[in-house]
Amino acid sequence: MTAIASFHEDCLTVSAGGFGLTLTTKQIENNWDALSHFPDRRARHELSDLAARLNGFAEHVGLMVGMGGTLDVSAELERFTSRHVSMTRRAWAMDSRCMSWFIVGPARFPTDRNRKRMDWADNAYKALSEHVGAARKAVERTAFPHGMPGDAIRANNPDAPELLRAEIEAHKSAHSVMKVVNAAIRSKLKEGEEAMVQAVVDATGWREERARPVVAPAHKWMGRGYGSYALSGKLAEIKRLEARLANIERNRARGRVSRTHNTTAGAVEVVENGEAARVQILFSGKPDATTRDLLKRNGFRWAPSEGAWQRNLNNGGRWAAQEVIKALQVDDEPAPVNEAEAQQEAPTTYRTMGRTFDVTASFSSDEEANTYLASHPGEGVIATENGRVLIAACGDTGRAEG
Repeated sequence: MTAIASFHEDCLTVSAGGFGLTLTTKQIENNWDALSHFPDRRARHELSDLAARLNGFAEHVGLMVGMGGTLDVSAELERFTSRHVSMTRRAWAMDSRCMSWFIVGPARFPTDRNRKRMDWADNAYKALSEHVGAARKAVERTAFPHGMPGDAIRANNPDAPELLRAEIEAHKSAHSVMKVVNAAIRSKLKEGEEAMVQAVVDATGWREERARPVVAPAHKWMGRGYGSYALSGKLAEIKRLEARLANIERNRARGRVSRTHNTTAGAVEVVENGEAARVQILFSGKPDATTRDLLKRNGFRWAPSEGAWQRNLNNGGRWAAQEVIKALQVDDEPAPVNEAEAQQEAPTTYRTMGRTFDVTASFSSDEEANTYLASHPGEGVIATENGRVLIAACGDTGRAEG
């Protein structure tokens, strides 16, 4: 991406979107008259550093776009540049209030006051560095709202189920290849290393350069082929991904479930948002400082885009929401649920994705299911079948069939 700032012949020129600026070292060097014998050199250094920070951010924005991110480049550059230039000039102004006794002399020097001013200036420069880091992360979130390429798959990604299935299949394929490699090596154990290498090449279609390190690793203690720990680790990862996929699909099948509580903070709505994969707490207005501290202690963070305090939708999130409501002195109780009616016509198990889950309750309407779930936070919807909503324990990972 084209640079948005240039520093040439003691003059800084900046152009980013609708923001433009021209600064010379002569205009700002007086900020360091009491700090340096050569304020012009310090001014030159500061302008050069500012140009480097601005161009570094522009390069990062260009990188995000090059990776396929969606960004309003002009708006992002203008927003960052105007704010960063303002913060930089504030730091310079704070420097102008500081003095070095090497310059002004030690007699009757206000040491304590000067130390405070220098601490303030140091904090202002520290804020510049933090602003660059925060702005880069904000751009990444805007460009890739569901995570950067190569990051872990997020539950709120609309394509999460498909991506997880593809990852599961890739791990299963890799596990199968590992078993084939081990079998090929075992079949030629008595014929020597070269025969084993050729057997692996024939069985997998690999190049010899790839097969040889597996057959004859650099260190003998590593053993030939893939160890049992590698095979079991691959199976464990497959199981973990399958459990995560089942949980995401369960939450999405359940959809959006909410309940309003009467609390000392007013009407508070607790929402389990399956699509966003978040437990959300919504207030009618801005909660007071004590309530905000309570929310933060329980892992909730303010999400302006949702207008809610939220955290990940899982058992921990459900429990944390309960703790928040409990601490806010809930004076309403969930409507009683007829357990016998809830269990009526409920199948005892449900099979999906090669595993069997125990069904704890079944209802013919969403309203009945939501009422039941409000008083049973440890359970969730596993499926809808034959017009009934089937519910299972959230921690139930199922039993393998057969």
